[in-house]
Amino acid sequence: MKHVTPERYALGLDAEKRFAEKHLYDVTWASKDEDIFEHWDVKGKLQCIQNKHEFKFDVKAIKNVTIDQNKDECTWIEGTNVMGDKGWIKGNADYIVFERQDSWLVVNRLALHDFIFDKLEKNNYKVGKGLYMIYTREGKKDKITLVPFNDIKQINHYELTK
Repeated sequence: MKHVTPERYALGLDAEKRFAEKHLYDVTWASKDEDIFEHWDVKGKLQCIQNKHEFKFDVKAIKNVTIDQNKDECTWIEGTNVMGDKGWIKGNADYIVFERQDSWLVVNRLALHDFIFDKLEKNNYKVGKGLYMIYTREGKKDKITLVPFNDIKQINHYELTK
């Protein structure tokens, strides 16, 4: 079963390269296994952070969101992937990088994880396709939830130019 179309895969690689080239230095790319099982794409030092520490980033290319929201207002967060394994929010990245229309939104993965799961708990883990509901696509084992970027911005984050 194919999980990502070649076009979608190419868009993801392009986003990763554009982010890394503009905002990171001392870059190391994840191996295929690190990308798939540890859920990070690139390791490096973020130019806007003064401490010069190396971080792992999972870069999310801009996505189409078809639930009464446009792609720059909301995003899907993956708790469980299509195979039923841990999703990227439970991975080893230090930061999740969301591509936006005009910027990159860089958010601490663990803070985002805790924020999302708090919202899901407060919503009693309601199943459906709306905000902070757990949704599983037909024929897949994933568990994803729709989250507004305005909520994500409540978490300490960096917003970097494209």
